[in-house]
Amino acid sequence: MNSTPRFLARSRGGPFAAGLAALALWGCASHPPPAAAPMQGMPPAPDMQAAPRPAAPITQPVAPAPAAPVAVPVPVPVPAPSGPLPVAEARRAFVADMAGRGLDAARVGALLDQAKYSETVARLVLPPSSPTVRSWPRYRARFIESRRIKEGVAFQEEHARDLARAEARYGVPVSIIVSIIGVETFYGRVTGNFRVIDALATLAFNYPAQARSDRSAFFREQLAQFLVWCQETGTDPLVVKGSYAGAMGLPQFMPGSLRQFAVDGNGDGRIDLLASPADAIASVANFLVEHGWQRDQPVFLPIGLPGDPAALVDGGLKPTLDWPRLQAAGARAPKVAGMSDAWMQWPLAVIDLYDGATGTTEYRVAAPNFFALTEYNRSYFYATSVTDLAVELERRNRVASRVGQLNTPVDK
Repeated sequence: MNSTPRFLARSRGGPFAAGLAALALWGCASHPPPAAAPMQGMPPAPDMQAAPRPAAPITQPVAPAPAAPVAVPVPVPVPAPSGPLPVAEARRAFVADMAGRGLDAARVGALLDQAKYSETVARLVLPPSSPTVRSWPRYRARFIESRRIKEGVAFQEEHARDLARAEARYGVPVSIIVSIIGVETFYGRVTGNFRVIDALATLAFNYPAQARSDRSAFFREQLAQFLVWCQETGTDPLVVKGSYAGAMGLPQFMPGSLRQFAVDGNGDGRIDLLASPADAIASVANFLVEHGWQRDQPVFLPIGLPGDPAALVDGGLKPTLDWPRLQAAGARAPKVAGMSDAWMQWPLAVIDLYDGATGTTEYRVAAPNFFALTEYNRSYFYATSVTDLAVELERRNRVASRVGQLNTPVDK
């Protein structure tokens, strides 16, 4: 994650919160389970390291009606030129585009003059020089680990009221919201230390030629969205910091998503995705709903798969199967007490989670909500890690609740 495109990294009944631990992990095949990373609108990042927070709050004024989501209309972008352009020509076209969106051309040109090319940014968007073996267990272990779980429980306790409000309003479980923020920025600890204008200008006008594909047009549009947002909010474009790909705040929204999907979660009349966890929480939930999240539905289903389900995997980002086809292929319906048959009408998909170290693959049956998560980051590994971390957070909270009940004095 929002709905700016993300980079594709292939292998890639009942209230959800109450049944998450039971439902989310169903659907694993009998194959031995054989790790995949964050961030909205950007490619998977290298291992995260602590970094100072942005120098300026990520804020956006909104109408004073806290009961309704606030989404600033996004102007229809001028079609980006196809293919790479010489830097000078690309800059002239960009400045003209921004003038067409109501920004002062001289001011835009001056800002571009002050943007600095970053060799680090250009390097980070490239595949590693020595590619590592793709491994679902290794990727998963980066996020489903003791410290991230412990701090996720603490984050949930600290922001319980805001999380409960978002869950009630949007239908996205508390654990999923917390998990996304935990995977993206370690609950706000790692929000990025690159000047956003430097990162976006580097990728907009000097996208590395050795990359697998040219993404400069995407980043020119994100740079445009960023400058429009800065003008709308009175923010100095030269001080805002974020990730190496220009994502910002606790939920790591790209500028286009910030303008379109961020909402005011605490009703103070503005949106601040860095300093206001309430805004970040509500914005994550709003983003998922805008991308298809369904209230009270799980992410995975406990459908028993045939011995070799590989032929059922298409690797896409939309569910293309249904229950009759799965059943014809040898799948078995779940036998869970109290589980309704509503899922039989849903579009479904079989996803593969490959471990290159062992050559084994874990398969799961994904419900539509899985693909709302892949809109945040187009990776099967990412969406599954978010779900598995949410399951673990739910489990820890249930344990804590039981312990609390046992330690509560009983009146005699």
